[in-house]
Amino acid sequence: MKLSIIIPVYNEVRTLAQLIQRVLDVPLGALEREIVMVDDCSTDGTRDLLKTYEDRPGFTIRYHDINQGKG
Repeated sequence: MKLSIIIPVYNEVRTLAQLIQRVLDVPLGALEREIVMVDDCSTDGTRDLLKTYEDRPGFTIRYHDINQGKG
């Protein structure tokens, strides 16, 4: 079984690494973990940080071309 954790992201360069680590630190037992991060057209360097996670197993990164706003 897999647990998908969806994290919406917008201008979170200062807090994103800590958030990801906190998610990874949660024990899931036998569950497989998938982290899906959706960037809503960040402008503060968040996209560059997200790119460092693109090739890591268990991570899926999606980028919006324009800011979609809340919801």
